Amino acid sequence: MTVAANTPTELEMKEVLSSLWWMPLIRGILLILFAILMFVQPGSTLLSLIWFMGIYWIVDGVFCLIEGVRGHAEKSRLWMFIGGVVSILAGFFIVGNPIAAGMVGGTFLVYLIGITTIITGVMMIFAGRDGHWTWWGVIMGILYIVFGIFIVANPLMTLATLVWLIPIWALVSGIFAVALSFQLRTITE
Repeated sequence: MTVAANTPTELEMKEVLSSLWWMPLIRGILLILFAILMFVQPGSTLLSLIWFMGIYWIVDGVFCLIEGVRGHAEKSRLWMFIGGVVSILAGFFIVGNPIAAGMVGGTFLVYLIGITTIITGVMMIFAGRDGHWTWWGVIMGILYIVFGIFIVANPLMTLATLVWLIPIWALVSGIFAVALSFQLRTITE
């Protein structure tokens, strides 16, 4: 098997990956700090959450730009640059307009969750299991639809619940990102 002249070798790819180990470490630390902030001050967390998320997106966008320059093959560099620029612009918008960003983002998220839940319920009712309709499918579908309607009808209550679910997600994601960073650091050893 021959290697093309411009194709990096496996050792070169491992060296690039191991040199970028600190990026998921910083992302993970930011996510863990984000989770702690939300757990410690749930009453004032929503505005802090929005502001902190904006900062995270700015930092993440810078990292995407760096990865586009250093760590990816020629075909994916454009997407890393586009993703980095969009992330940075969104981060600056969020930091500059946290209340507007929170209203738009929170409302969109609540309705997305609610509508997805309703559609899933309808699919459960009509799809059946293995092509056969069942009472359990109908009951579960009805429960999903009722829950989806409740979510859409009570967006503030849904957002209040998300204030607890998001830090759990951030904590778990941050721990995995830190673990990944240490795995990347030792990839060439």
